[in-house]
Amino acid sequence: MTEIVFQRGGDYLEAFNKDAIVVADILSLVVTRAPEDDADMVGIPISAQAESFEALRAAGHEPHLIAKPEALDEVWRRTHADFKGTVDSRRTLMVFRSGGPTLVPLDDLTPAEVARLYPRDEL
Repeated sequence: MTEIVFQRGGDYLEAFNKDAIVVADILSLVVTRAPEDDADMVGIPISAQAESFEALRAAGHEPHLIAKPEALDEVWRRTHADFKGTVDSRRTLMVFRSGGPTLVPLDDLTPAEVARLYPRDEL
């Protein structure tokens, strides 16, 4: 089974990048693009979680819902020391955005960046 990572965003469960395309295909949804980080995104209402996850499992995919604190801790733990540090007592990572590499406090990562950096091999 292929894992699909979802994050809660308000009243929706959001999937990004390749996961978004797979979810959209299976659930007949439209893929949108998050303007702040140019990532494919799809959302399902929380009220439709059970049916949507059941459909994904039937198609051979295992959905995983990750909480932001858990995801940030895993991203921090798995990031190489050359790309992380503290700035003003905040955990900070070097990430690559459209303008090039930049330092971003861990708590300020966009959901798409968290999805891209989350260690899928541990799901």
